[in-house]
Amino acid sequence: MLSDRYLRLVLTVIALALAVLAARPWLSAPDSASAQTALPKYEVTMPKAWGKYVAYSNNNLLLQAPDGSMRIVDVEGKPPEYPKVKVLIRWE
Repeated sequence: MLSDRYLRLVLTVIALALAVLAARPWLSAPDSASAQTALPKYEVTMPKAWGKYVAYSNNNLLLQAPDGSMRIVDVEGKPPEYPKVKVLIRWE
């Protein structure tokens, strides 16, 4: 008799907990996604005279100028010191 009451009480508590878990998505407002609200870490403007985009690696851009020279540009930072040219490669 006593174990029957105990069993019914435990099953009732489990049923109520499952009902609360099932109803939770409809009762609360969804959290906003952080990717949709975050601003970019850096915003960089490159002069067109530096050349066209060739590749990106390790926060550096590889640009090819019309004369064939290549520039490796570091883009991680804030203006006015960034973007800055790290390497200028000229072919002879």
